[in-house]
Amino acid sequence: MFELDCKLLSVFLYIYKYKSVSVAAEYLSMSQPTVSNILNKIRQHYHDPLFLRIGNEMVPTELSKQLFPLISEAHSKIENINNFTVHFDQSSSQQMFTIAMTDVSHLVLLPKISQYLKKYAPHVRLSVRAITSETSYQMANGEIDLAIGFLPHLENGFYQQKLFEQYYVVIASKNHPRLSQNKLTVEQYIHESHIDIDAGMGHYHIENELLNLQLNRNILMRLPSYLGVGLVVQETDAIATVSYYLSEVLLSRGNLQFFDAPIIFPTYAVKQYWHMSCHHKTSHQWLRQMCYDLFSQISEANDHSESNEDL
Repeated sequence: MFELDCKLLSVFLYIYKYKSVSVAAEYLSMSQPTVSNILNKIRQHYHDPLFLRIGNEMVPTELSKQLFPLISEAHSKIENINNFTVHFDQSSSQQMFTIAMTDVSHLVLLPKISQYLKKYAPHVRLSVRAITSETSYQMANGEIDLAIGFLPHLENGFYQQKLFEQYYVVIASKNHPRLSQNKLTVEQYIHESHIDIDAGMGHYHIENELLNLQLNRNILMRLPSYLGVGLVVQETDAIATVSYYLSEVLLSRGNLQFFDAPIIFPTYAVKQYWHMSCHHKTSHQWLRQMCYDLFSQISEANDHSESNEDL
């Protein structure tokens, strides 16, 4: 039995991450035969195949799944030591960050990030992904640096920090034939046609609250995201229930009006989430602090430190 070194651990890590020997080899700037030989050595060390080829993917075995968090943490610590800097220079850094966001965040938050980067960190690059059921896994293996949204069911090993509170309002066309007053009643809300948004992961779902109240809406159309809801509402007599900060963006661009929701939907906290493997990285601390400074101003949050982080 031989001792595993950093090079061998890196091969394991990136095969696990990309589910491919060839992609791992390309990422590590190695030949595919070299990576295959190293994988065979690791297999011999653990007396386990570690990865099974199923279709076009290298699927990890149970032992591999147990090893991954340990190897990922060890690899991250070595990277931190190799890349340690006391300060992150935002003006010159060319680092690429991958952020997972909801579609609402694309409209409400991403422009603020873009404006900040243009002014203060012009060479920093972003890759933005949707929040999916794979997001926590991708954060754990290092594919995603930060997630922003509402993720109530993360496992141990993740930090979170509140950015602001969201609450719901109702939007309608300014030319709506029946809604011209400043107030919307429960009866009007129920009897009007609705644009419903099946937003998926990362959103708080209002449908659960309506079911609890035994209220049924007349759904005219279902959309897969919030991105087109403003355009649809302004061209129809239907209404839509959206977050307040999204309504601000939509009202500034379209022929819309908004009403306070006649039903008291629970508010929810929009937070930023990250895995413990990047908690101490100077660059990631800068990224989180930038987001906190930008977005905590949206609500009444006034603690600009990371003292309110929870593990």
